[in-house]
Amino acid sequence: MNRIIKKGRILVFISAVIAVILGIYLANVNDTLNAGGECDITRNTCKINVLNSQISVKFEQPPITEEELFLEFEFGKGIMIEQAWIEGVNMYMGKTPVLFEDSSKPQRAVTFLGSCNLSQMQWRLHLNVKTDDSQMPTSVSVPFSTFR
Repeated sequence: MNRIIKKGRILVFISAVIAVILGIYLANVNDTLNAGGECDITRNTCKINVLNSQISVKFEQPPITEEELFLEFEFGKGIMIEQAWIEGVNMYMGKTPVLFEDSSKPQRAVTFLGSCNLSQMQWRLHLNVKTDDSQMPTSVSVPFSTFR
């Protein structure tokens, strides 16, 4: 009888550990991406859920290589951008900085994209975001494309 109780306790403990790990995984599985699936900002506004808040991002005009590009952002309460850059997905272009016009109120940013010989260039906007409550930044990425 004592062995059965001991095995039962071990089984309950293992079940509790699995439940906690599963809960942590499900709470954070899409933490770095838009919770509704990936959103492409080539022609649309994207709303990204991050750190219990939301970021909205869009291009002011369709993205074109070798021209100045402006992005518009709307941030949920307490969200701060620590760093922003763009990288090529299907070609190597290095990191292109995204510069905010007013660091105290980052609602508009400017960047410049290079060009290569591909007819469709795929890009990814990366944002490192924090809140007043979070100590570590969370990474968010949003895809877009340019066409020649």
